Amino acid sequence: MPKEKVTLYLEPEMKAWLESQVDEEQKVSAVVRNLIRKAMKLKSRKKQITTMNDPFSFYTITADLIPDDLKQYSDLLIEWWPVRKQKGGVCSTKVANRLFDTLRSFPSQDRKEALEKAITGGWKDIFPLKKGYKPEEPKNNHPQARVFTARGGFEL
Repeated sequence: MPKEKVTLYLEPEMKAWLESQVDEEQKVSAVVRNLIRKAMKLKSRKKQITTMNDPFSFYTITADLIPDDLKQYSDLLIEWWPVRKQKGGVCSTKVANRLFDTLRSFPSQDRKEALEKAITGGWKDIFPLKKGYKPEEPKNNHPQARVFTARGGFEL
């Protein structure tokens, strides 16, 4: 793998410590590379441990993870979870609880439709349904909606 040159600015005590780590077998650059590798492994290990302990971190979830008050939406939540994960949504217990709370905040008659829209729309979040204040009235502005009569001309 090709290597790239990097310049570091260090405080005097950092430079002194780094030089104290150098010996006949390792140059300064090797010490720095080893430090970076150790930090990368540690971070990767932490992420794996956290992920392995969180049942919501996987592409699929099971019905037993869904709270009792939302069990009637289990099939939809189970179907939507992989969509959410694929779209790059964070999948963790903390986020799942936030989503459950959001779903609970919707009127019960809107919950199913909100989940269905999230699935069909490929959304990584759920949104309340948009409802107008008054139903739309049909518009008859189109010229073909008018009728021409000899007595009155064009009429609606």
